[in-house]
Amino acid sequence: MNVSRAFFGRSRRGASLAFAAALFLFPSKRIFSSPLPLSLSKRILSSPAVPAPAPVGLWHAALVPSEGHEVFFDLKIARKGAVLSAALVNDRAEFAFTSASWDGTELTLELANYDARIVAEVKSGRLEGGYKRVVAAGLAEVAFRATRKPRATVVAPKGGASLEGSWGVEMIDGRKTEKLTGVFRQKGSAVTGTFLSTTGDYGSLHGSFDGEQLVLTVFDGVHVYRFDAELLPDGTLAGEYRSRSNPPVPWRGRRLDAASQETYLPGSFDIVKARNPAAPYVVSFPDALGRIVSTSDARFSGKPMLVAFMGTWCPNCADEAPFLRDLEAKHGPRGLAVLSLTFEYTDEVERNRRQVKRFVERFGTTHPILLAGTTKDASASPATLPLEGWEGYPTTLFLDRQHRIVKIHSGFDGPATGERFTKLKKEIESVVETLLRTTN
Repeated sequence: MNVSRAFFGRSRRGASLAFAAALFLFPSKRIFSSPLPLSLSKRILSSPAVPAPAPVGLWHAALVPSEGHEVFFDLKIARKGAVLSAALVNDRAEFAFTSASWDGTELTLELANYDARIVAEVKSGRLEGGYKRVVAAGLAEVAFRATRKPRATVVAPKGGASLEGSWGVEMIDGRKTEKLTGVFRQKGSAVTGTFLSTTGDYGSLHGSFDGEQLVLTVFDGVHVYRFDAELLPDGTLAGEYRSRSNPPVPWRGRRLDAASQETYLPGSFDIVKARNPAAPYVVSFPDALGRIVSTSDARFSGKPMLVAFMGTWCPNCADEAPFLRDLEAKHGPRGLAVLSLTFEYTDEVERNRRQVKRFVERFGTTHPILLAGTTKDASASPATLPLEGWEGYPTTLFLDRQHRIVKIHSGFDGPATGERFTKLKKEIESVVETLLRTTN
């Protein structure tokens, strides 16, 4: 602020007249040597800066594990009154951050369900900062940036190759080879879809194919995935897969015909088996309030049960949660009991209880969720020892009225898998109906 304007007024003419009057009325020494009044000086020097407005609107964002291998997504930030909100967008898949705040310089987007957050500042019209999440090894951190400018459009040649359909994929990590099924949809140069494994899918992948190069990425709040590949002259795909900042893993893929689509991966009900199908499945763990709950409790006696292995950190488990909730609502009155066993990244009891409570609030879960231990120790847990071939989360056990294991489902095909998602829900409904009809 200009001092003469503050003291004499805004008008230059008014300032001149006031200055002349001051010379006439007061000795010159006083005019030129007296300091400004202390209160006025403080107001001038301490006038607060106007806070920058919150960065509302659409942002085209990326996590950057390494330059040239960005993982793309969009952010929608909105303000209603004094409340700020934000959503993470992967193609058509969108979910809200648990909270959003802006203090005038720093944007904080919380993913409390996953013990994660994005913190960023506005710099030269861009958002720059980082993503952090609690993981089994400690804290995962990835650089974050976003801009208002849309990403460059990839143009596919007219009449060029299409990747639409199912692909048999091999992921080659050292001496280990893992099979996946790629399910792609293509419109112009835009490609969406996912990869299916024996423990679930890779979420709502989206990206582009220019006729030669394929790029697919997803950030779902937990996973930071990127698939790059080249379409080779023989019609196969070859490229690299990156998960966060881990070393790249080579992969290759070939088209699957209709017959091999169903057999390329083992059936999801055929992967995990009970070591002793005649023995009742009995486990006891604490719930989020510290109360011990057991499958042998009187409230479960004589009821068929679904026992789901999960983690509050697991996106595939988040896909399954609404379905389990709806199954219990539909079939609970007929006697079905549902129980979830969660394996968390840490052994911090209070933190794990908090995460379970957040999971319950997010999905409206009404069945018990028990704290079964950590992911590190899961393979030696009393929950998994009765199983053969168990690989990960989610895994769902189907128990008869005597609580013997009659079926086990590995993984969960979420909404990103399209028709498979619908088909799986029908298959599980059928198994539940059979359990309810069985009287012994």
